Amino acid sequence: MSSGFDDKSGIIRSKTEWGCWYQTIEDVTAEVVVPQHTRGKDVNLKILPNSISCTVHKKEIFAGKLYQSIVCDESTWTVEDEDGQRMIRIFLVKSNKTPKSCWTSLFIDGCAADVLTLDEMQKKIVQERYTRENPGFDFSQAEVTGNYQDGGPQFP
Repeated sequence: MSSGFDDKSGIIRSKTEWGCWYQTIEDVTAEVVVPQHTRGKDVNLKILPNSISCTVHKKEIFAGKLYQSIVCDESTWTVEDEDGQRMIRIFLVKSNKTPKSCWTSLFIDGCAADVLTLDEMQKKIVQERYTRENPGFDFSQAEVTGNYQDGGPQFP
């Protein structure tokens, strides 16, 4: 749903040892870099409401408790090629789909976004919120300053 907004505003990625993750108001996406010969049958991915684990070629890539809960029945994953790189793209649908639901990390105890990346993620979520609240206006390139943590200012 947010892909049009992402196309205009760009994606703010938080790098990890296995790839990266990024988010919108409604979802979190993780991209796991894998060997070129990887196929879907080589991947064991377990998505639960509060945790996720990923094993590729019988080697655990990550496992942990998610920062917030997700809707696992609506979450999915694919094996893709992008810019000559083979990857697993994991699409997690947030349970809490509000601008205040900006994740600071993928897991409760790991894969935290650095301070500058988190700052940019929060600004992007506020831009996305304003675009949704004001149909016909494009805030994808707007400069966001001031109170943008927790989804930005709350208006009556």
